[in-house]
Amino acid sequence: MLLSSIGGLIFMKEKTHSFFGIALLLIVLATFALVYTQYQRPITITQAGPGGEGIPKITASGDAELSVMPDEATVRIKVETKAKTAQEAQDENSRIMASVQSALKRAGIASKDIETDRYNLYPWTEWDPDEHRQKELGFRVYHTLKVKTADLDKVGDFVQVAVDAGATGVESVNFGLSEKQKQEVRKVALQDAANNAKIKAQTMADGLGVGLGELLAVQEASFNYGPVFRADMESMAMKAGRAPEPAPPIEPEQVRISATVSVSYRIK
Repeated sequence: MLLSSIGGLIFMKEKTHSFFGIALLLIVLATFALVYTQYQRPITITQAGPGGEGIPKITASGDAELSVMPDEATVRIKVETKAKTAQEAQDENSRIMASVQSALKRAGIASKDIETDRYNLYPWTEWDPDEHRQKELGFRVYHTLKVKTADLDKVGDFVQVAVDAGATGVESVNFGLSEKQKQEVRKVALQDAANNAKIKAQTMADGLGVGLGELLAVQEASFNYGPVFRADMESMAMKAGRAPEPAPPIEPEQVRISATVSVSYRIK
């Protein structure tokens, strides 16, 4: 009996020692794994990137605005016809539009500067006040011609020529810049904006009592160009068959251009 009790006690002690041994081993392994993982993590070192990330810098933006006279005009001329059938409306529209194009070419507009801007065929309906409903009368064709010219002094003459040839109205006249002129003006605007950005950066550096170092980055933030737009020129429309009238005066206006450039400099 005594031997059995002693044997059981010894067995329990050995079992306890085993349990603690296994637990201790697990703790050691977990600690090792944690330490190993920490040492295996990548170390990130912030370096100066192309824009100067990670180093002291001054960033500034500069603006520039220019006003220049346009060297190109775009006129949108419309011909609208109505008829009982779609074919009749289209045929009549084609006849008038051919007359308008021929007249513009004789006036000095090149074929490459005349193109269709929009062509639509709609049902022609009108409100009947007696029957209190829309009545279908046929079809209407709406054809818009886009005409470009560099002869700004003759824009009014070209409009009158088109109307005399049968055009039913003028949608708009835009004064803008040709692609060549636009690129030249863009160059000047960006140069001025970049110079203003540099001056602003130098001013901030002087105020902070630091020096302006090398240029780290430069970016064109914006370039805006808006042609002068004149719409709703229905006063120029005249019915076919009326006596010719003097060409309407259409004077060009200056075009506004703006640019913004941002720069970053290293602080000395």
